[in-house]
Amino acid sequence: AVSDDPTTTPDRFEPSADLRALPKVELHVHLEGTIDAQVASELARGHGEDPDDALRLVAGDYPRRFRDFDHFVDVFLATSRQVRTPDDLATVAAAFVRGQAAQNVLWTEATLTAGTLVANGMRPEDLWAALRDGFAEEPDVHVGLIVDSVRELGPDNAAATVRLVEEADAPIVGLGLTGIEGSVHESAFGVLRTAADQLGLGIVVHAGETGGPDNVRAALDDLGADRIAHGIAAMQDPDLVTRMVADRVPTDVCPSSNVQLGIVEDLDHHPVIDMLDAGMSVTISSDDPPFFSTTLTEELDHVMRRSALLRRDLADLQRRAIDVSFAPEPVRRQARARIDAWAATTIV
Repeated sequence: AVSDDPTTTPDRFEPSADLRALPKVELHVHLEGTIDAQVASELARGHGEDPDDALRLVAGDYPRRFRDFDHFVDVFLATSRQVRTPDDLATVAAAFVRGQAAQNVLWTEATLTAGTLVANGMRPEDLWAALRDGFAEEPDVHVGLIVDSVRELGPDNAAATVRLVEEADAPIVGLGLTGIEGSVHESAFGVLRTAADQLGLGIVVHAGETGGPDNVRAALDDLGADRIAHGIAAMQDPDLVTRMVADRVPTDVCPSSNVQLGIVEDLDHHPVIDMLDAGMSVTISSDDPPFFSTTLTEELDHVMRRSALLRRDLADLQRRAIDVSFAPEPVRRQARARIDAWAATTIV
């Protein structure tokens, strides 16, 4: 639960304080979903395409609100199809870490649908080299990759993704399951849990976003998910909430994403505050920031303003994120030290 003690600094967090100075950790952001419309348009023109047609743009930008999840997926895939060469991918990766550095994000776990890029014609070794090159633009921003499989593509595609990961020279820290909930049952993807255990990786499952509480249960029971991405549907089932609180199941929540996709009416009705108050192990992320007109900093600001978070609460959110992350221990220590130093700073 959030604090209710209105004591003075350093616990008190004033809205006028520079939230960007907070050392941050982001665990739920899709690398292809960080491509803003301007960069996507430049990529499209470089491939000889008209951006408005190729990218489904509205007045030169992504739609301000999507009709439904399928509409978002259509626009997302139209953008990711423009990432066709290693240079394209390096450009995307470099822009991403520059944006994270500007927000003072110390550790990011970025989900990547590597199988799509390979299917589009990129050689795996070139893919991983491009990512290394792009990420090197901001050496103080540490990125761990979560390579995901897409539910509707089935378990054979998941097995192919595992083979990609086994042969990769890249900072991969986890496997993921994304896509349309209910299209293929979670139990069909046991290869992901087996591979994660063999390779020493974590596993993150998108569940309880467009699906219901049963998808969250299946992610936990059938796949042994180390973290749940979204998970907001769990709030429909008090018994599941009790279990997730007791088991300290980390849940990476992206409020603006849920609103922009029409899953939640607006930010004031988003259950993230109820999740925090219930004692769930919540972290905050941006998902696909330019698609949802947000950033991690803005997502934290939304939560702060709705719940009157104190300075120590914001620090605790970031400590929790690094604690449930798949980051190497040296990165964890560095992040905790930076967060602690921020929390101890008196606001003038």
